[in-house]
Amino acid sequence: MPFKVGEEVGFYRVLEQIGQGGMATVFKASHSVLDRYVALKVMNRAFLEDSDFMTRFKREARVVAGLDHPNIVPIYEFAEHNGLPYLVMKLIEGETLRERLLRGPISRQECCDVMEAVGRGLSYAHDQGILHRDIKPSNIMLGNDGSILLTDFGLARVVEVGESTLSHEVMMGTPQYISPEQVRSEPDLDERTDIYSFGVILYELLVGIVPFDSESPFSVIRDHLYTDPPLPSAQTSSVSEGLERVILRSMAKERDERFSSVNEMITAFQQALEEGESEVEQDQEAAAEVGLPALVQENIASIHQASLDQEGEVEGDKELRLPTSLITDNGISFPLIGERLLIGREDPNHGFSPDIDLTEAEPVDKKTGKHRRTVHREQAWIYQTDKGWWVEVIPGKEKRAWFEGEPMEPGRSYLLHAGDKLKFGAVDLVVEH
Repeated sequence: MPFKVGEEVGFYRVLEQIGQGGMATVFKASHSVLDRYVALKVMNRAFLEDSDFMTRFKREARVVAGLDHPNIVPIYEFAEHNGLPYLVMKLIEGETLRERLLRGPISRQECCDVMEAVGRGLSYAHDQGILHRDIKPSNIMLGNDGSILLTDFGLARVVEVGESTLSHEVMMGTPQYISPEQVRSEPDLDERTDIYSFGVILYELLVGIVPFDSESPFSVIRDHLYTDPPLPSAQTSSVSEGLERVILRSMAKERDERFSSVNEMITAFQQALEEGESEVEQDQEAAAEVGLPALVQENIASIHQASLDQEGEVEGDKELRLPTSLITDNGISFPLIGERLLIGREDPNHGFSPDIDLTEAEPVDKKTGKHRRTVHREQAWIYQTDKGWWVEVIPGKEKRAWFEGEPMEPGRSYLLHAGDKLKFGAVDLVVEH
């Protein structure tokens, strides 16, 4: 350990180690005069093998210490102690984005907050002529007060041009976010190399995994160079076409095909979100116009009889008892209560699937005073009569709705029995009694 707990380092007293990585070890310390806590980031001793390291460290630290932005962790000073260079930084009480992701998927709102905050900080740094070169979740701090800050500006530059063995090991330590031009050690990097890494983070936030991963760092690096990322929409239905375009453009292999600036990328990201919300609203309006299935409105009794004629006698292991719930393939149970429900695709703002809403309990929109649905992109109506529970696909959604392995027919109502299998997009359901 470079510093010992209790050791006096300049005006600071080391209290505890709070982090460690390939480049540095981080300690919590207190200022003996100002009575405040700070973070001491001490560079790995192995870097001192490089005769030019201290010169580069002081030069880069001086530049980065001039950054003043609410979304960048401020550097108060830099010095050395017993030959070891260190940075004195603001102590952020909270966790890294990496730690947050390890606890589970984030909501769409959290994703927006991270993208916009990091985008602001990164854009500011680029305007000052400073690249980050190591954008990754472990370099994004989420403060307990709601703040979101980028850290470790410039340190990758210090290491990147180093001659020590450790320098090369560090640059390969997190290959999942490295840009193709960094892999090729191109000397003329610009802001688009940070945009590539930022695009990888956006992919991970929306999909839940990084686009390229392997036990071998060399395999990941090769993928960044030669392999197109798996389409986000193929991984999850919650990524719209617009968001997918933003990700793929950010991660283009050639820099000229990426966004020219972080601001352009964030603007495209926000527009894609708005377009996605507009699509949801259109789906909701269409569903509201449909109301109960048209054939039910015309003659619900005739539908019952026609459907019963189609179903015939209950055969095999299907039971005549009325269904009481729908079960997802991951074991989540949704009770069938009330008279009618809407069922939709998975809602990324909720953390479960499918997304089912009791229409009798629609919340009231405070702006319009109207009832609004909370289902994400409605797929079908499920409604109850004295004969049992029925399902009918919403017009225009037939391609994403299946009953017992067959596409649902528009205008047809299906009587549900225990054991029936439904599928809406990527969501599988089984009817239970």
